Amino acid sequence: MKIIGITGGIASGKSTVSSYLEEKYKAYIFDADKEAKALLQSSFVKDKILKSFPNLKDFSNASIAQEVFKNSESQTKINNIIHPIIGDLILERINEKKDFHNIFIIDAALIIESGIFEKYQKSGAKLILVIADKEIRLKRSLYRANLDQKTIKDRIRLQMKDDEKIGYSDYVVENNSSKFELFRKIDHIIEKIL
Repeated sequence: MKIIGITGGIASGKSTVSSYLEEKYKAYIFDADKEAKALLQSSFVKDKILKSFPNLKDFSNASIAQEVFKNSESQTKINNIIHPIIGDLILERINEKKDFHNIFIIDAALIIESGIFEKYQKSGAKLILVIADKEIRLKRSLYRANLDQKTIKDRIRLQMKDDEKIGYSDYVVENNSSKFELFRKIDHIIEKIL
């Protein structure tokens, strides 16, 4: 089974790439963002978060996001709680799925920052970075209509810059045009990896 990491900033298109790989290549998708949100429902994680964020109003996604995306220090605090658990879950899921899928995708915005993917890369796994112009990402985020412009800009500001991420990535895919063009580039990369 080939392990591939997919990363990119907010609204870069990484989830679009993951969905395409699931559909066309029958890849298993480990969506780190969804898994992290599910973890927030466990009492073990809730207790740890409350100790780190005593001002948290409630456990709604909006309250947590407001607290977490306040600054890089807050982001580091939550990541130190969530990332080790996500790392364990990935390993568990790889072992569960290895006989059923040829490709295992780890879809994670913070795959580089967390250090989770490093050991897989050392064992031959590949990392695909999806990038797009800031203005395009902003438009896509606003089109989704789940965040306002200030929140989106704040999140972009807190994320590692694409220039830095390129140094960690095996492949870089620019996603500034059509889905057809994006998928063509992805097919070319997958052919190389397989």
